[in-house]
Amino acid sequence: MAEGNRFSEELAAFYEATHDHGDIGDESFYLDAAASAAGPVLEGACGTGRLYLELLRNGVDADGFDISPAMLDILREKAASEGLTPTVWEADLRAVDADRSYALALVPYNSMCNLQRVDDQLAALEAFHDVLEAGGRLLFDVYVPRYDVIAESFGEWQAVREVEYEGTTLRGRSRADIADQVSQTYRTEQELLDADGEVVACDEFALSHLPPQQVELLARQSPFDQWSVQGGFDGEPLADGDGIQVWELRK
Repeated sequence: MAEGNRFSEELAAFYEATHDHGDIGDESFYLDAAASAAGPVLEGACGTGRLYLELLRNGVDADGFDISPAMLDILREKAASEGLTPTVWEADLRAVDADRSYALALVPYNSMCNLQRVDDQLAALEAFHDVLEAGGRLLFDVYVPRYDVIAESFGEWQAVREVEYEGTTLRGRSRADIADQVSQTYRTEQELLDADGEVVACDEFALSHLPPQQVELLARQSPFDQWSVQGGFDGEPLADGDGIQVWELRK
């Protein structure tokens, strides 16, 4: 997770239960990039370790950070159960706070969308640029805004799934709505309810729409020397109808 999304312990557990390995579709792409990197790898907004722990399992020299201590606690517990030794710390995307440099930095699964202001978006790019070695790369993906799809479910609670937390079955639901039309941000609410329908945990955060033109403008204003984009994780050019844009910025 990134700026503005710290999560309670209950919601961190719910996030972990509802983001199983393999259900996103980005794992092979980022793992291949990390395995071929000519040096250490850094994952920003590493969450509960969905990708980060897979890097460690495959012998990648990787560090990670996240703004949510509850998320990092789950990551460390999972790592300990497998005999892995993670190097992770609490930070957000605008202030990486790393103590070494990296050949590759990753920010997967729309985490850049947590940054709502242009100053914050540029600060994040500068922070990653600062911790990359010469020739190092920053890889990140963000969704392509599809307003017909977005508008269909705005304002309506969506049932997600149930999760066991400390012996209790909790039911999760989420709702999205417009946060600010001018800045093109939307608000997501998440709730966990017990068997009686009482809310036991809730959270709210806003995300930015980042169409390709805006990301390109950010890249042009950043310290990076080169940038490119592809549509999805298969290396094809970004085209109309694609749901994911994958960016590479090179120092």
